[in-house]
Amino acid sequence: MEHQTKMGGQRRLVLEEILNEKQIHHVLKQVIGDTPWDLKWSEVRPAVDGIAGFLGDHMKAVLYVDVLGEIKKVHLFVKRIPENNKPKADFIDEFNFYRREMLMFKVLEEIPKEGPNPWCGKAYIYSESIFVMPDLAVQGYTTRHYLDTLDTQHIFITTTTIARFHAAFVNYETKKSIMLNRPYNTLQEYGHLLVESTFCDSPWMNPCAKLSTSLIKAFSSKPYRDMPDMEEKLRKLFLKGCYSLKEYEDTVNVLVHKDLWVNNIMFKYENDTPVNAVLVDYQALRYGPPAFDLMIFLYVTTDRHFRDTKEKDVFNHYYTVFEESLTDDSKKRMEGLGFDRDNFLEWCERARMFGMVEAIGIYPFILMDPKTAQKEFDDPATYEKYMYEDRSEPVLAYSMKCNVYRDRNLEASEEFVERYVLKEL
Repeated sequence: MEHQTKMGGQRRLVLEEILNEKQIHHVLKQVIGDTPWDLKWSEVRPAVDGIAGFLGDHMKAVLYVDVLGEIKKVHLFVKRIPENNKPKADFIDEFNFYRREMLMFKVLEEIPKEGPNPWCGKAYIYSESIFVMPDLAVQGYTTRHYLDTLDTQHIFITTTTIARFHAAFVNYETKKSIMLNRPYNTLQEYGHLLVESTFCDSPWMNPCAKLSTSLIKAFSSKPYRDMPDMEEKLRKLFLKGCYSLKEYEDTVNVLVHKDLWVNNIMFKYENDTPVNAVLVDYQALRYGPPAFDLMIFLYVTTDRHFRDTKEKDVFNHYYTVFEESLTDDSKKRMEGLGFDRDNFLEWCERARMFGMVEAIGIYPFILMDPKTAQKEFDDPATYEKYMYEDRSEPVLAYSMKCNVYRDRNLEASEEFVERYVLKEL
């Protein structure tokens, strides 16, 4: 029996075309257990009207299951390799994006489960082509609007989650080291997966420098708007920032999420107050000092005024939660590495350049409304041009229509020029 739903004017989505019978049984066994069940029907729809995330097709499904005469609804969130954009599918496969997220869920199986406020979700299925997870929206979690910058409450609750995530991983490596009676290093085992694909000297980075130059020339009122050779200066410094995210031998390293924009953070509320944040989408996973995640998070979710006035409070809050979440054995390991509050604050400054490059690189995509982003950046005919040559045309055109989009993209590029380019002149 086909389980399907309409997609407006598009072809119907059919459950059996997304999950095979074995996968459906695997999911329902985890949800329902060994109790006999019978799948009666299902509904499948796109997660949003447009692009829900850049690295895959995203869907929501509801399975109506007869369990001992009672219909139980099983709500799922599904992410799979794009079907209609082969260049993007090849990009995802070549650079191990889904395999990196598989690694994260594998590690999570060895990390003690959290209480009522987890820092991550779970996956019923994780493979090289598809992920099937509970739909956290049904559990009361929601994301912010894609153009939102986060206020202090949301920043601090997310900072708590990021610190707990990093501490859990430190505890994981500490425990593995004790069990193996030798220092355990995740990168040594999985380094073939944790390689960079875009934030390195790659064709994807060159259009970032071209676009920043175009934005400044088109919209900035700063005296440096016509700086000679700006594009080349930016390109060299962008790459310097990119290569700063790596493993360092003289400090603690963790699995770094590296993609902490508002769509990858889900909030739960009580009386309109955020009480927990959950991190989702680990396909951009890297390995390096934890400060990189925090700086990425701040640069892609806040404005310059917030960072200028509140970032030190955020840094201190992170370190307090991180330290409190460590086991005694992990605390001893941190002492041996000389990783204390002052050292962490030094790392935050060292990670700043990468956080800025990340914001500059992904803002054009994540701050555009999903339907327009799908039209502009998910068309196989123009995909490679906008990814690897020049994306200025669609970005400048959309900037003329959306002031917030224009201002946030421009502010990020201007801050980078003022912090790094002008200092080298």
